[in-house]
Amino acid sequence: MVVPEDGAGMRKWRITSKKYSILKIGFWVTGFFLLIGFVSMISVGVLFSRLKYYKEYNSQLIEATTKLDVISERLERYQEKESKLRGILGSDLDLPEAMVAAPDQSMLADGSSLQTGTGSELDMAIAKEEAKLRRLPTLWPVETWQVTKIFVDSKNPRLDHHGIDLLAADKSGILVSGDGKIVFAGHDKKLGRMIIVDHGNGWETRYGHLASILVKPGEEVKKGNLIAVYGESEGVSTGAHLHFAMSYQGQAVDPLKWLEKKAMMTLVDNQ
Repeated sequence: MVVPEDGAGMRKWRITSKKYSILKIGFWVTGFFLLIGFVSMISVGVLFSRLKYYKEYNSQLIEATTKLDVISERLERYQEKESKLRGILGSDLDLPEAMVAAPDQSMLADGSSLQTGTGSELDMAIAKEEAKLRRLPTLWPVETWQVTKIFVDSKNPRLDHHGIDLLAADKSGILVSGDGKIVFAGHDKKLGRMIIVDHGNGWETRYGHLASILVKPGEEVKKGNLIAVYGESEGVSTGAHLHFAMSYQGQAVDPLKWLEKKAMMTLVDNQ
């Protein structure tokens, strides 16, 4: 019953016990559904935030997996080269621990950590080993079909020939055999126009009897760069040829043992 202050317009409602029970049930049912709706909204919000997190995580994981695939391909290429040249540098060519160890499983649980942790270290290790291999002078310095004089180290200065003489087409380009630095480019009493390249790790190559020189001392060169021109050279009575010599830690070595295997190659005895 609602009674205004002036007594006019009084309102009255009657609620039976049956109606009261219905209203009470309706109240609890409505409250129950409101509670379910509230809980559902919270759950949807949590699921949405987790979905957003997993979406970002999945993107990071895909990116990290792609990076690992690229690194894996580079590692396979490096291991192929390393297996062919293992005897050249001895222990210097051993794989670092970061390259042979299994990936840290805790890193795999976080895409960003995987991307900036083991992957980068592995990538740097492979790049370092590849750079070491590029410095190894294994590239033939000129397109040749005949070695006219082979390497001899008999400890007799009259018989020794610390290098190989290569025959090639006139005006052929002479390429540097590995990454390195030009330490000499000028005239030598015995070899005429000559270039000396320091490849680091104890390796050095010499290119003699050149028609012309295209580099200067101090220049950094990459494996396969053009450094000189093949042809007639002053002071050479045996005809145009390239004298190519290699040394490791100051000791002359036979280039034919280190240069890449070459088909259709003719070797002419020094005599």
